[in-house]
Amino acid sequence: MNTLHFRYAVEIEKTRSITQAAENLYMAQPNLSKAIKELEASLEITIFRRTSKGVIPTEQGVKFLSYAKQILMQIDNMKAIAVPEKSEKHRIRISVPRTGYISKAFSDYLQECDSSDDMEIYFCETNSMRTIENVRENSYNFGVVRFNSRHEKYFMDYLSEKNLESQLIWEYQVVALMSSENDEVVNENLTYSELSSVCTEIIQGDDSVPYVSGASEKLFADNRSGNKKTRRICMFDRGSAFDFLLTVPKSFMLDSPIPESICEKYGLIQKKCEFPDNCFKDLLIYPVDRKLSEGEIMLINKLYEVRNEIAFKSEI
Repeated sequence: MNTLHFRYAVEIEKTRSITQAAENLYMAQPNLSKAIKELEASLEITIFRRTSKGVIPTEQGVKFLSYAKQILMQIDNMKAIAVPEKSEKHRIRISVPRTGYISKAFSDYLQECDSSDDMEIYFCETNSMRTIENVRENSYNFGVVRFNSRHEKYFMDYLSEKNLESQLIWEYQVVALMSSENDEVVNENLTYSELSSVCTEIIQGDDSVPYVSGASEKLFADNRSGNKKTRRICMFDRGSAFDFLLTVPKSFMLDSPIPESICEKYGLIQKKCEFPDNCFKDLLIYPVDRKLSEGEIMLINKLYEVRNEIAFKSEI
């Protein structure tokens, strides 16, 4: 059994495409397909199946991939023994939600790093479920997950199941971000129901909740006006979302409060947006019993500093 084939399978799971996985691995697609068939034959299982949404693991495949990732992690750790020891101060892999205050904290952290130190940092903006996977399966040092308080029990149970610790970073009410050109178009006292009925909403299209399919969408659907049309654009990139806010007339996006410096940079404003379930939490997550490095603690402290800078200012 060739453990290199394990890496091939993990890459296919990540991309959900044999074509894209082959491109990422710098190999021909037929060779990748052949390698996976050989792996399946040696294990006597079917790892993947093709669907309209791409190539996804079978039930047996999910179990195999979980073990494969653990084996690959151990192989990488063994290889690291032969590598000259380097400072771990700024060797960090983090997975976080797509939000302004975290990117500001990360930027502040980088500015304070000693330029003479070694540095290798992975900064992944993604949804909460993928962040949990990154920390649990993909060797990320820690992550930040975001959820509505209505779904807290599901997330806490899931984190416990994955043997992950959690620590509250921020409990807040989301605000409506929009172009400053909309300042006179939208009333001061907004409700989400009113705003979503007159403006185009830009949303993260991949939010999900453990154990409950469609829970995130239902949360917002319950708070929209049922008898009015809604316009929504599903996004997966924060930079593009900001571009859309500036170019799509009367558009908005819900987010945690963000630093004024980001608003000024992109020409945005943030307004209160009331709805009954407007209580969200951002949690720091990391493996149980894991000791955080000096660099990780430094970055986490920056998260709290930027949070405090926003939270302790006068109300928006």
